[in-house]
Amino acid sequence: MHTIEAVRVAYGSALELGLLRGRTDARATTLYLFVSKMGCRGSCAFCPQPYGGISKISRVEWPRFALEEVARALTRATGLERVCIQCSDEPGIASEAEVIVKRLAPAGLPFSVSAPPITVEEMERLRDAGVEILTVPVDCADKKRFRSVKGRDLEGIMGSLRAALRVFGRGKVGTHLIIGLGESEREAVEMIDAVSRMGVTPSLFAFTPIRGTRMENAASPPIGSYRRVQIARHLIVNAGLKASDFKFGPDGRITGFGCSEEVLERTFDLGHPFMVCGCPGCNRPYFNERASGPFYNYPFRPDPKRVAEETWSY
Repeated sequence: MHTIEAVRVAYGSALELGLLRGRTDARATTLYLFVSKMGCRGSCAFCPQPYGGISKISRVEWPRFALEEVARALTRATGLERVCIQCSDEPGIASEAEVIVKRLAPAGLPFSVSAPPITVEEMERLRDAGVEILTVPVDCADKKRFRSVKGRDLEGIMGSLRAALRVFGRGKVGTHLIIGLGESEREAVEMIDAVSRMGVTPSLFAFTPIRGTRMENAASPPIGSYRRVQIARHLIVNAGLKASDFKFGPDGRITGFGCSEEVLERTFDLGHPFMVCGCPGCNRPYFNERASGPFYNYPFRPDPKRVAEETWSY
């Protein structure tokens, strides 16, 4: 198997490894890496990768470091709980991720890989190399606009998720949804419900406009809309509710959560439904937001009164 000389490391992860110096009030608990070879062949309207922004994913910088330097630093790190490898959309990219998994395996941390649709054979090789969780991003919940936003067909991604479930098993496959790509809240809830019933764990991001992309002039989602989708995600994934349990207005806005006031109050009090959701140990600090806010995914437990007020705002 070939070797890899360098890999991109998310800024917060590089701080945690001591590869960079800086200050943060929310330490990364996952080592986030990004692997690419010749450059992303995708055409996602929201991502800087296909448009020359190769050092960024969302608003986060991913500086490049030698893989051996990362491996040495990882053996000394004490606050990390997982390694997550993000993959560019390129042929053979799973083999690149496999090399990194095998090189960093001596650190003893569990591995997640987030990749575009790959072959079943590639999935099996990643699993056999030690990958615990495979994520295949759906991103866009708007079926009508899916191809224009993602540059590929939704059914191909859903087929890849079904294949991943056969290889990794229920609860070991994830997907991402980016809220704010033109979908209604109803469409977001229906997509969360659909993948959850498959056995896929959905994670939420807020759309972040990035200069140079096709969606650079679009707006981030209203905080109230994002909060309502976060609550829906929590109730579907953790309380077994279905999309049909929710009530929606004519514009698709959530007007009822299909649960008692007591359950809703308990959701606010828990706090974690409004924090980063994903693989165990994932916290992605400030991936969608600046330290000054507003916080879409809180890097700490939020004030229950504040998130309750945000939920019913527009």
